[in-house]
Amino acid sequence: MSRGVRLRGPVYMAELRPARGFSLEDTMKTYSFGWMYRGGGGGLIELCPGAVAEVEESGGVVVARVYAEAGCWEEEADAIERMLGLREDYTAYHEIGRGDPLVGGVVESMPGHRLRSTSIWAALLIAVCQQNTGFKQGWWMLYRLHLNASRRLILPDGRVYLETPSPERLTREALRASGLGYRAETVARLIEARAWEKSCREVEELAEVRGVGGYTLNLVKLLACRDYSATPLDRWVKRLAAEAYGDWRGLLRKFGPWAGLAAHHATIGFDAEPLRRALERLRRGLNRPGLSDPSPVTLWRHTPPPPLV
Repeated sequence: MSRGVRLRGPVYMAELRPARGFSLEDTMKTYSFGWMYRGGGGGLIELCPGAVAEVEESGGVVVARVYAEAGCWEEEADAIERMLGLREDYTAYHEIGRGDPLVGGVVESMPGHRLRSTSIWAALLIAVCQQNTGFKQGWWMLYRLHLNASRRLILPDGRVYLETPSPERLTREALRASGLGYRAETVARLIEARAWEKSCREVEELAEVRGVGGYTLNLVKLLACRDYSATPLDRWVKRLAAEAYGDWRGLLRKFGPWAGLAAHHATIGFDAEPLRRALERLRRGLNRPGLSDPSPVTLWRHTPPPPLV
């Protein structure tokens, strides 16, 4: 018997016109699991529990087709444009970042990339799994969490999408089996605080939850609320920024309201490599993504959806 939930549709379709220079491929291939992106120009984004939108670029427009099991998509369909950053203008950021030792490689090789936003709950799970660990370990934890606790959403053509694990499915057994270690307690406290109910106006309240520090909170603001000034500063970013500018605060001074996006692009530009190798690349001017694998732009190749059983 299949454990999947079969989606209907498409129940809704829209043609969205992006701002000049937008690249759906660069947007979708970055920090995606294999059920979100499989190569090419499109992919799947999660709208709400039991609803995903397939997006693809065609003739200068982004075509969105929604597949769903229930009606929550009706309230979220208008969010597709925002989730992809379709209308955002990065001109001011690109002017600052062009030639920059940290983000210049992303600005020049992926100018059409836009941050793909998530729900606050999904952003929290990403941020907690990234605490005090490297790119591979953190995203592998999150991948296993999806394998162990996600519902399988089945599109009409048989593709499988693993939705963000819901709080009720994140049992302590699932958290332990996914290798979260001490982070499992932080997730449990977030569930007790009903963190998934918070809006971006209320997100600061999450600082009261033990285990949610400045790095975690700023990453949530960046990924879920598109607050580009919220800068997730960990040892990796601070050390690279100190090497690039003489003082890690130089990142904040140079990019100002774009500092959070710059920190995010630094992880992409240096393939989120371990600090020693990232520093070597910085000194050699190798700040373009795709020089190491796996990386934020190739994560999807290494995290396929599981077969249905």
